Amino acid sequence: MKFELPGQLRGPECRRVISLAIALRRRLEPWSASIIHSDIDTLSIVLRIDGSLGTFGPPGVEGVAVNSGVLACDLVIEDFGWDGVSDDRIDSILAERVVDAIAECFRHVGLPAPSADLLEVADGG
Repeated sequence: MKFELPGQLRGPECRRVISLAIALRRRLEPWSASIIHSDIDTLSIVLRIDGSLGTFGPPGVEGVAVNSGVLACDLVIEDFGWDGVSDDRIDSILAERVVDAIAECFRHVGLPAPSADLLEVADGG
């Protein structure tokens, strides 16, 4: 299964989050490639990163759906004051939230929840 982690930003300071999300996606790609599902070929977690220019709404996962072989959801991450947060902390926030979103997407289609080791992989461990 392919893994996508696109994003939308609500402020220029959120660019740091996206660059770290790219690294997270790369860490998770080998894991996602091992997932086989007859009706789903892509998992897409769309990051919606709140910042100085506003919010996308309440934090969390919303809109889980399957369409044309793509299992997708939106993941709203609240503004943490990104300019004052270390890269390590941003990476941990992303890893935890994305793994939770993956688990919610999998529940939606009846796939078993990812193993606890996935958070360690996502967090760079």
